[in-house]
Amino acid sequence: MYLKHNLVVALLALAFLVQPTASFAQHSTALTGSRNDFKLTLLSLGSGSTRITYEHAFNIHNSAEATVGIIGMGWDWMNHSDPAGVLFKFAYKWRLIPQLGSDSWLAGFYVKPELVFAGFRQKWKYQDRWDEIPKDPCLTRQLALLAECGYQLVAGWFVFDGYCGLGPSFGTGNDYNYYHSFMLFPSDGWLAFTAGFRVGVAF
Repeated sequence: MYLKHNLVVALLALAFLVQPTASFAQHSTALTGSRNDFKLTLLSLGSGSTRITYEHAFNIHNSAEATVGIIGMGWDWMNHSDPAGVLFKFAYKWRLIPQLGSDSWLAGFYVKPELVFAGFRQKWKYQDRWDEIPKDPCLTRQLALLAECGYQLVAGWFVFDGYCGLGPSFGTGNDYNYYHSFMLFPSDGWLAFTAGFRVGVAF
């Protein structure tokens, strides 16, 4: 009797698990929309860099994206530090809740780990101070591994991607506490924070 009861419970649990999986699988095979996109991080233009992201979806739940940034191609209204360098970001996305009503493989709520590297030179904040000048204060090399969540809306060809995240960061640091993709809290600590949005085109 005990074994029969456990068998019934196990079958019911399996039915609940299989039903949404089958539904998602059926939805996935029915999708005929976009699987790729190019996105631009708009706010980065006002902090002194241009960042372009390419994303490719492997299925309805998984995609990967790579970002290349040219630091110095923009207007550094925040710090006026005249930066120049490069930024690289790589991420793997798990789309936990696909966007209802969308036939795109890219749309919905997601989580992702993202590896970020920034290397650039900039004007030193304390150029008039000659005592205790650190070695090459204009050079920044910073690495971060961020755990992020976000929502990507796809409407036809238009893409809107909003995100935020936290994670550890290590490197040289700088006096401006800005790394063209994240900031540190506290400024001399190791915890990185990022938030922003991208707009782009899906195809």
